[in-house]
Amino acid sequence: MSRGDAGSDGDDVPRIYVRSLGETASALVEYVEHGIEEEGVPWVVESGFDGDCVAIAHEAAVESPLKIGVCVSDTRLVVHHKQLAADAPVFDVTDPAAASARYLGSNAARLAKGTPLRPVE
Repeated sequence: MSRGDAGSDGDDVPRIYVRSLGETASALVEYVEHGIEEEGVPWVVESGFDGDCVAIAHEAAVESPLKIGVCVSDTRLVVHHKQLAADAPVFDVTDPAAASARYLGSNAARLAKGTPLRPVE
């Protein structure tokens, strides 16, 4: 596990789960974190995952107390909600730019808060 917002590992603060494929976090994770932070929602980043980004994002959403999961790879970014079908994420973007990754992080947080989503460019 890596960063979060408030508190330390093991606390009871509900968080968005952001999972990165591979042993090291993708460079896009930082932009996703900026977007989540702008909305004031806690998160945690976990790396070392392997497999399909949609499935990993859905698993993260199921495990997250906020019902939101994000999967980031070097070429793909997926935002998922626990109540959606496993193969139907909210967002599934291939080769996202840094600005898009930030907007997707913001939208992940907005889903958790129940506020309107921002357009993703």
